[in-house]
Amino acid sequence: MTHAGHSLLAATFLLMVLFLPAAASAQSDDLAYCNKLYAMAVRYSGKAVMGDSKPTPEMIVAQDQCQNGNTAAGIAYLEDKLRRTQVSLPPR
Repeated sequence: MTHAGHSLLAATFLLMVLFLPAAASAQSDDLAYCNKLYAMAVRYSGKAVMGDSKPTPEMIVAQDQCQNGNTAAGIAYLEDKLRRTQVSLPPR
C-alpha cells in the first residue's frame, strides 16, 4: 500500500472513531424515546384486560423494532398511534 493509501485509511479510521460515539448516542436517545412512546401507548390506548392496560400486538412489534435497531419504524407507528388517540407526544 502506498503512503497515500495509508493516509486515506488512517483518515477514514479517524473519522469513524470521531463519529461513532455520536451515532451510538443518537441510537440510545431514539431507543429511550421509543420506550417512552411505548409506555404511553400502552397506558392510553392499550387493550384493557382485567382492569390493566396491555399492549396490542402492533405495539409489541413496534417496540421490538426499536429494540432491534429499527427505531424509525417503531417510533413512527407509536407516534401515529398516540396522535390518533389525541395524546400529546413527549419531548424528544
